[in-house]
Amino acid sequence: MPIYVYQCGDCLGEWKENHLMSESIDECPWCSSKNIGRKPSNFSYNANKQEKKKKTGDLTKEFIENSKEDLKNQKKELDNSR
Repeated sequence: MPIYVYQCGDCLGEWKENHLMSESIDECPWCSSKNIGRKPSNFSYNANKQEKKKKTGDLTKEFIENSKEDLKNQKKELDNSR
């Protein structure tokens, strides 16, 4: 079941509810107000699903190699400035 986020327009309370798309919440659980609305919820979308995800080990190796290259460049710059 989807999770929906609601907010009361009177007491400004927020809460989450699990229910079907066809169902709705009629009143605030704290102040019993009927002035409630559903807030947009966060979602994610992967536009490029065919992109191969890299494994953690591969990302770590890539980071280390990039860091080594950066360090070499910084050493060269330091040697040239002396």
